[in-house]
Amino acid sequence: MIYLDNIIFSLQKAGGISAVWANLIENLISRTQDLRMIEYEDAYGNFFRQNLNLQPDLIIRKPATGGILREFMSPRVVCDSPFIFHSSYFRTCPNPNAINVNTVHDFIYEQGKMTLKQKIRTGLDYRAIRKSDAIVCVSENTKLDLLKFLPDIDESKIRVIHNGVSEDFVRLPEIPYPEYGNHVLFLGGRQSYKNFSFVVKSLKDTDFSLLICGSPLSKAETEMLESNLRGRYRHILFPVGSELNRIYNSVFALAYPSSYEGFGIPVLEAQRAGCPVIAMNISSIPEIIGEDALLISSPDKDEFLARLSEIKNPQRRHSVVETGLDNAKRFSWKRMADEYYSLYINLLRPQS
Repeated sequence: MIYLDNIIFSLQKAGGISAVWANLIENLISRTQDLRMIEYEDAYGNFFRQNLNLQPDLIIRKPATGGILREFMSPRVVCDSPFIFHSSYFRTCPNPNAINVNTVHDFIYEQGKMTLKQKIRTGLDYRAIRKSDAIVCVSENTKLDLLKFLPDIDESKIRVIHNGVSEDFVRLPEIPYPEYGNHVLFLGGRQSYKNFSFVVKSLKDTDFSLLICGSPLSKAETEMLESNLRGRYRHILFPVGSELNRIYNSVFALAYPSSYEGFGIPVLEAQRAGCPVIAMNISSIPEIIGEDALLISSPDKDEFLARLSEIKNPQRRHSVVETGLDNAKRFSWKRMADEYYSLYINLLRPQS
């Protein structure tokens, strides 16, 4: 029996981990009837959970009580034979028959000075990792980080399983929004390590405009944009699915100069849609972006603008786009789920 712990749907309204977990569920339910999910009543507040059509008999529903402590609780499962307990976010099951699995997506807190809250969160995450019988890392780079920050972990317990990318992202026969043709796209979070301000200031003395997709702009961000790109920026609130695909198909390039990524799904989404990606040659990005990529070594304005200028050349742009399309074929949610299912079966197999 395989038990999936859907706690992430109660912790996020959306987010990358929720997307990965929802796609894992969607691709596992067709593989086995021995699958159950533990989730709380407030899970339906999550965007990705709302889009999952799950049979009620697959769900072990729990009341939405416990507040913030709930994410640290050890869920109890009654089962008299060995079973998989795979948590979406750093929990383990105390049943002696449980084979605990946890997925590690990144070590972003460790990249800078941690707040007290982050230190507590990290300590609890480490506890769950140490209690796990198997640990999945979403990239080789994340595995290296795991061994760096938790050197006591037995490396034989670690398995690298890459995330997938949605087949909804495809190259379209016509450009949906020609007016975005000179826009550079900035997508997702705008925390300091994402280097949003670097992109804004780099574009100031160019002919490019900026398209920002994600959360509402803060007052400080709006002031910075007005100071550097007045009249040359647009903002779209959380586009998803087919709308995001149309945007990828229309813009000049995706700017993804993050200084740290556990994986970097938007890179592959853009490549599948035929959109050139300019990214940092750091953390997991070189591992997933493939060959002939538009990489920069640091948040350097001249280097960034050189990459933009490079793909003004039609032949060079064609080469980058075609190589990106081929690279993205290496990743799929089905392949990811196949590898997880293989891991579960191996863990359940009696050890000689």
